[in-house]
Amino acid sequence: MLKRSAGITLALALAAGATSAAAQSKPFVDISAADQVAAMGPGVNIIGYDPYWQDGDKGNYKEAHFKAIHEAGFKTIRVVLFTFKHMDQDGRLDPAWLKKLDWVVEMGKKYNLTVILDEHDFDACSKDAKACGANLRNVWSQLATRYADEPNSVIFELLNEPHDALNGAVWNEIFPQVLAVVRASNPTRNVIIGPTHWNSRNDLDDLKLPEADRHIIVTFHYYDPFRFTHQGASWAPPEITALRDIHFGTPAEIAEIGKDFDAVKAWSVTHDRPILLGEFGAYDRAAMADRVVWTNAVARAAEAHGFAFAYWQFSSDFIVYDFKKQQWVKPILNALIPNTTANKE
Repeated sequence: MLKRSAGITLALALAAGATSAAAQSKPFVDISAADQVAAMGPGVNIIGYDPYWQDGDKGNYKEAHFKAIHEAGFKTIRVVLFTFKHMDQDGRLDPAWLKKLDWVVEMGKKYNLTVILDEHDFDACSKDAKACGANLRNVWSQLATRYADEPNSVIFELLNEPHDALNGAVWNEIFPQVLAVVRASNPTRNVIIGPTHWNSRNDLDDLKLPEADRHIIVTFHYYDPFRFTHQGASWAPPEITALRDIHFGTPAEIAEIGKDFDAVKAWSVTHDRPILLGEFGAYDRAAMADRVVWTNAVARAAEAHGFAFAYWQFSSDFIVYDFKKQQWVKPILNALIPNTTANKE
C-alpha cells in the first residue's frame, strides 16, 4: 500500500470540486436512526468485486440491475467500496472513479433504494492501524463533502469489519476521528459503525459510541455456524476450506439463530441503538436446500427483531443474481423475500 498523506483537509476536498453529481436532487432532511432502519428493510450488497470500478467501460452492472433489485422488493443497496487504491499519493480520490460512484448513487436514488456507501478496505486496515486512520480520514473528508447535499437515503458506513490491528481499543480511538470528519459536513446524516472482530456481535459491548450522537446505526455481520456457511471457501482457514457436506436445518440449529439475535436486540434496547445486519450468507459450496433454510431463518430472525438486513451478496459469490444467466437465483431470492414477484417471471 502506498504511503498516504494524512494532512488532506476539508478545504482541499472542497477545492477539488467535491460536489455530488446529484446536487440538484431533493435536499437532505433529518431522519432518526431508528426510522432510517425501519425504512431500510431488506437489502443486498453490490458491486464491490465487479470490474465496474476499473478504467474503461467494464463491469456487469447496468441500470436494469438496479431496476431489478427494486422490483424484487429490496429497499437498500450496500455499495462495497475499495477506496484506498483509488487515491493518489496526496490522498486525493481519482475523479474518474468518483464519477462512477456518482452513477451508482444516482441509480439507487432513481429506484428508491437506500444507498449505503461502505468503506471496505478492511484487509489493509487490519495490517496498519495508523495508515488506516489517515486513509479513512482522507476518504471520508472527500466522500462526506461530495455527498453532503444528497437526501437522507444516502448513508455512510465508516469501515467494514475492523479486526486484527484494529482491536477494540484502537478502533475506539480511530473511528471517532473519522466520524468527526464526516460530522464537519454532515452533522445529522445517519452513519453506520460496527464492532471489531469482523463486526462480531460478541464485541458490541466493547464499542464505545459517542452518547450525544444519536444519528448512528450499529451493524453486525452473521455467518454462524461458520463451518456450514464457509465450507469449501478458499479464503477461510484450512480446516474450513477442507470441509464438505456440512448440513444445516435442525430445529436446534435454527433456534440458535434466534438466541444470537436476542442478545443483539438486548444490547440494542439497552443502548438505544438501532441495528443493521450488514452481511450474512452461506457460501455456494453448501447444498442449496440447506442454504435456503439458513438464509430464510436468518432473514426472518432479523425482521422479527426489528433489524434491517443486507444479504452478502448480489454477485461474485454467495450470489442471489447470476450475471451469466442474467437472472435471479430464485431459491435464495425467495428465502430473502418470500413471494417476491421476481420469482414468478
